[in-house]
Amino acid sequence: MHYVTFSLAFLLFAGLQQLCGAFSPWAHAPQVPFYGGETSTSKGTREALKEAGVIPDVLDDFDPSVSITLAYPNKHKSVNLGNRLKPKAVKSQPVFTIHVSGIAPTRTTKDNAAYVLVLTDPDATSRTEPVKAQMCHWIATNITAENISKDSLGALTSLPSFEIKIGSGGSGIQELMPYFPPAPPPKTGYHRYVFVLLAPAANDEPSGHLEKPRDRPQWGYGKIGAGVREWAAENDLIAVGANFFYSRHKKQ
Repeated sequence: MHYVTFSLAFLLFAGLQQLCGAFSPWAHAPQVPFYGGETSTSKGTREALKEAGVIPDVLDDFDPSVSITLAYPNKHKSVNLGNRLKPKAVKSQPVFTIHVSGIAPTRTTKDNAAYVLVLTDPDATSRTEPVKAQMCHWIATNITAENISKDSLGALTSLPSFEIKIGSGGSGIQELMPYFPPAPPPKTGYHRYVFVLLAPAANDEPSGHLEKPRDRPQWGYGKIGAGVREWAAENDLIAVGANFFYSRHKKQ
């Protein structure tokens, strides 16, 4: 069974960041729920997704079996189930870790199982007028145990730990759709930017060839609201984990 964990330094940084966030005006923005203390539990993740409307706007209801944590190294900001990040903090692709200890062993803990990580915006161009939703921002593929960079944590834990960095030396991870930085337009309020971790729907086969979306707006389906759900179904993938953040333009 593969486990994916933070480094000790990142854990300390995340704790300081959450403490500082408690005094930030972003942490008290109205009508944007925050579930920062529940990222490690399936129940907390599912409740956060439902409260934010990610279920059902992006995904059908499901019980997350994987915890996925993401951080933007440029501004040292993490994604934490509905926290707020400024557009300038998310310009470059994030580093992410996958905690897979709770997955059913018949599927994604197999050595040949391949994950797919996507980023989508169900609020393009705004949540009240989502005429370009969903907007496809990123598709990273071929995320397997063999393609994850090992990082020994020594005395911290005796279990193997993995950190995934797209484009790192020797990595077999690929970008089916290159990272397109979130850039909510002025006066469109908060947008939900949703990361979804997908796995093969079949228990006995790794992920096969994936079809690239024809376009970014509406994932090329030409239907308002179309996106991850439709694309995953066409490629025989299911959601096993998710995370998200809110962002808005400074001009409101």
